[in-house]
Amino acid sequence: MRTTVYQVGDQVVPVDLPRQLVCCVEATDEVALHNGGSGQILTLRPLDGPWEQGTTLVRLDSAVRPAARHRSERGMRRSTLASASC
Repeated sequence: MRTTVYQVGDQVVPVDLPRQLVCCVEATDEVALHNGGSGQILTLRPLDGPWEQGTTLVRLDSAVRPAARHRSERGMRRSTLASASC
C-alpha cells in the first residue's frame, strides 16, 4: 500500500545507496502495479555526491524516503520552502 505521493520539488533520500544522499524530485510518473495499486517512478537530481552535474537517478517511490522525515515541524517548514528551489 502506498503511503506517500511525491511531487516535483520534494527532497528525498534513496534507501539503496551506501550513504544518505539528499535528492530533489525532478519528475514523477504514475504506474499501475500488478496488485491493482499504483506507484510512482521518480526522476531524482542528487544535491551532492560523487556524480557529475546533470546526473539523474531513477527510483520507484518505495525505494526512497522523505529527506525531512526526522526533522522538527519547524525544520520541515523551512525544507518545504527550500524544496521549491531545489
